[in-house]
Amino acid sequence: MNKWLQIVPLAIFLSLTSAARVAVAEGDETAFQTQYIEMKPSFVTNFGQPGNKKLKFVKADVSLRVTTRASADAVEHHMAYLRNEIVFLLSSQAESAMISGEGQETVRQAALKSVNAFLRKEADGAMVDDLLFTNFVVQR
Repeated sequence: MNKWLQIVPLAIFLSLTSAARVAVAEGDETAFQTQYIEMKPSFVTNFGQPGNKKLKFVKADVSLRVTTRASADAVEHHMAYLRNEIVFLLSSQAESAMISGEGQETVRQAALKSVNAFLRKEADGAMVDDLLFTNFVVQR
């Protein structure tokens, strides 16, 4: 009998929490989990000061973190423009910004700011929560 006193409350608790999760899932059609959108293919561009005889290249893989369906849809819809913004941002960087960790973080933040500025203007305020360099290779 003692064993049943322990099992019954646990079974009741589990069934109530399961029912609550199902009710939330069925009732909330707008529920959205964080999504990472990979910007494929990789970004490959030259960078550095104009007139420099030696070309320098960067290869970067970028993922965008969004937390709303509207933001995910806006990113997918405007992907070509967002890629263009990032290519021009990367190609305009000085070598010093591309080879140091601090410089790469500054570039990452500038890219996030640029992406969000465009989305605020063109996509009714959709936002990217974060921009991640998942790979960053510099050849100089």
